[in-house]
Amino acid sequence: MRVSAHAAPTKIPDASDEAGRPGPARRDGFHPGMWIVWATCAGLLAFTTTDPFYLAPLIAVAWFVYAAHRVAGPTGRSFRIFLVAGLAAMGIRTLLVFLGTVNAENVAYAALEGMRLAALLIVFGTFNAVTDPFGVVRLAPRRFHEPALAAALALSIAPRTIETVGRVREAQELRGIRTSRLRSLPALAVPVLATGMEEAVTLAESMDARGHGRGRRSRYRPERWTGPAIVVAAAAAAGAGVFASAWLGGPGGDGLQPSTFPLLWPAADPLLLAAIALLAVPGLSRRRVERP
Repeated sequence: MRVSAHAAPTKIPDASDEAGRPGPARRDGFHPGMWIVWATCAGLLAFTTTDPFYLAPLIAVAWFVYAAHRVAGPTGRSFRIFLVAGLAAMGIRTLLVFLGTVNAENVAYAALEGMRLAALLIVFGTFNAVTDPFGVVRLAPRRFHEPALAAALALSIAPRTIETVGRVREAQELRGIRTSRLRSLPALAVPVLATGMEEAVTLAESMDARGHGRGRRSRYRPERWTGPAIVVAAAAAAGAGVFASAWLGGPGGDGLQPSTFPLLWPAADPLLLAAIALLAVPGLSRRRVERP
């Protein structure tokens, strides 16, 4: 195994580390499939509207769920990356208007579109911060195991990057290199990229050594749906159903896309606001870490 000259050596977890670390199934008692349902429904809500009176509560609900179920370490801190990325996407989408015709209608349209993109990123950031990526792999049928593995690796990019940045920054500071300055960014970025590529190669080699994708898969201690998980999934599905009905022409559908030509003040339907509130159900129960 190769070790980058720039990064700090990776600590190999021993038995004591694994014993003191809560397993994926013990994070909060919720089935990983429930989080998939919740994130899908929340993403559907964000996709169907550009009304800030719906998107702002949805973002608040995503933060509320994240605050209730975040885990310590890089996985929990990855939410901030998606939050910053969402705000940046909203700002960039709005600033692009200034490359063309600038008026209040165009700026409002771009800002609302950017806010929808920010909501989608924040919802995904919440899902990324509260879900065990490899629990998703275990749920996938055998024929979809490879796409599920790719999705799990994508979900783990942010936490792994945060962890790598911390190791590289510590190593650079021990060498007297200040990584807080903008001109010192290459001293941080290059080792992070190199370490990420090396870890990807190591992961591929380990998967090949374990015979990934060959033969039958077995499941050890399969996770079961609990009553609270079913309630949360049903509430999220009900909220998404209300928005889907409105989007297809039902009550409240006229306000999902606020008028910007001409520019009018957005409206909010109490029924749709109640549907968004259903997504906050998982935040009502705090994360519990069970001891083995």
